[in-house]
Amino acid sequence: MESQIEKISAVEYRVRVEIPWETVSPRLNAKLRDLRKKARLPGFRPGKVPQPMIERLFGKSVREELARELVDETFQDAVVKHSKVPLTQPALENNDLGRGRAFTYSARFEVPPEIEPTNYTGVPVRRRPAVVDEAKVEERLKAKQEELTEIQPLPEDLERTNTEDGDVWTVDIEGVIGTTRISRKDAEITVGDPNTEIVPGLLGIIGALALADVGTSREVRFMPTQERLRTDLRGQEAVFTLGYRDVRRRVVPVLDDEFARDTGEAESIDELRSKYADSVKEEDQEQAEHEARQRLVETILGDNDFEVAPSLVAREVEAQVDLFKRQLAQQGLDLARVGMTEAAVGNQMRPQALFNVKAFLLLDAIGKAEDITFTEEEVDEELKNMAAEGNQNVDRMRATMEKNGQLLLLRAQIRESKILDFLMEKAEVTEAPDPAPEADDAAEAAGTDAASASDEGAADESAS
Repeated sequence: MESQIEKISAVEYRVRVEIPWETVSPRLNAKLRDLRKKARLPGFRPGKVPQPMIERLFGKSVREELARELVDETFQDAVVKHSKVPLTQPALENNDLGRGRAFTYSARFEVPPEIEPTNYTGVPVRRRPAVVDEAKVEERLKAKQEELTEIQPLPEDLERTNTEDGDVWTVDIEGVIGTTRISRKDAEITVGDPNTEIVPGLLGIIGALALADVGTSREVRFMPTQERLRTDLRGQEAVFTLGYRDVRRRVVPVLDDEFARDTGEAESIDELRSKYADSVKEEDQEQAEHEARQRLVETILGDNDFEVAPSLVAREVEAQVDLFKRQLAQQGLDLARVGMTEAAVGNQMRPQALFNVKAFLLLDAIGKAEDITFTEEEVDEELKNMAAEGNQNVDRMRATMEKNGQLLLLRAQIRESKILDFLMEKAEVTEAPDPAPEADDAAEAAGTDAASASDEGAADESAS
């Protein structure tokens, strides 16, 4: 076998391969003989069809089949011989296999770019100081408060007779919205909490109940709240039979020293706030470091322009779209429900996908240039930390990650982190807060936030 390589662009090559007829002939004849044994043609006994007739009837398809096999068998060796690593399957331009002559084919394929990184040390980069977002501290307190909230039976000496906010009704729901059937048993609906009402608008009916309605059932008709209803159910009346099985109340703990002690994390509410503030600041410090590293990579990329194989970007786009779809599925949604298509999501993801690919390739090239590696001991240590955080058995977790390919990803992440550590150590880091946005930037950000809120509203649509 002989081969030649031709450079089309920085990320695409063409290989030309020639396989002598002496190699091709025995295999072609063997295929034709095997076909002759199996051929069933009118007027001929099995295995007795004349060879010229076999070639006339089936020769073309047999040669095409053999050509595909020869390409599959020789392409990888041909490109490796020329020190190329193909990223894609060969795109054949010609592969004519004729009797009595050498089989030749040419094929295009993509390769990773050859990068010789420059200007990656001494790079100026700004890192903002970490701050404590008091809103996040309050969110943590509220989350812990919600965690310790109890649902208790109503006290026997309760003087009120009507439902009020915080009452939790257990309800059986059976009925339709238009022609769509809705059925729920033992649904818990908290008065004052729209997130629990199953069907938008049902909360108003539950909130008007008397406590004495426990144990009764009745039919109700109403128009669901349209803006919070699934689009396919809008404009249709809801007709339900509701069975009121039980009512209890949510008892929310007061944020005081007793609450702090109940968490097992502090002896006073001030100490608990302080702990949460420290945790929020630590997380923000990690975020600030991440942002600084992102800016550093962007700067180095600006000084190291190179072409990227389209197949690498396409794979990253596909991965990003798949991740987005999984995130939607976790919310019980899909692309159609949020008014999007795979193509539209892919177009939105493409700029970030291109950045991800270029950043990975550049960091890899820097790692090779600086001989930055990692040890298996570092992998073991990271696995131990991950297992401890997830309360898992480290050996079992390792086996699972090895099986599904995540261990390879972890090794790549460890190496990338070490490369970024090196770059930050060599960078000229300035500690300074983020600059205040200009008026136009602020207006643009407000518009983006509004659009995001609209998208979130669309994503929150549901019948329940």
